[in-house]
Amino acid sequence: MSYLPPHLRNSTSDSMSKASPTNSSVVTLNTDHSKLSFSSNSNSVASFSNAFRRTAAAQTLPEPVFATWKPSDRILRLQPQQIEEVRSRLHVDVNVGSRSLPAPPPIESFTDMCLHPSIMEDIEFHEYTRPTSIQAQAMPVALSGRDLLGCAETGSGKTAAFTIPMIQHCLAQTLVRRGDGPLALVLAPTRELAQQIEKEVRFLAI
Repeated sequence: MSYLPPHLRNSTSDSMSKASPTNSSVVTLNTDHSKLSFSSNSNSVASFSNAFRRTAAAQTLPEPVFATWKPSDRILRLQPQQIEEVRSRLHVDVNVGSRSLPAPPPIESFTDMCLHPSIMEDIEFHEYTRPTSIQAQAMPVALSGRDLLGCAETGSGKTAAFTIPMIQHCLAQTLVRRGDGPLALVLAPTRELAQQIEKEVRFLAI
């Protein structure tokens, strides 16, 4: 017997036995593993497809908002030598690809990061005084909308380094409606780490 979704299990076994044997679907994978074909003679597949198209057409997803971010004027006035002095003091090494722009300077103050007022309220509520080394360098990169790979020891604040920019991005979006889907996605290799990240996000966002 084929799998039946829970919401379709109200019918009796008799009605299931009376189902037409012509309602079948075939999935064929070619031997070269490069082409996948699907064929069906079931009318239910066509009606489901049409219903899905109608639902998708009726609901227009909002366009994502990528707000322009820039730090305080004090940070913008830093000279290259001063930036390297800050990185040396924080023990931060930065490697940038040959075709990429220079990395944004590290920021040693949450105030100079020009974060959303709601985020600043949470930071003050939890009595965070200054960013850690990984946060000082990684957060300006993430807030600038650039990709990064950050490596730091356990307990150095890596989770907040990407969580705070993620929350900043979410707060810039339009009002979420039912069915819009997630605004941010975090991938973790283990269930324990995923739970730890969720706890940190709730800690900073609620």
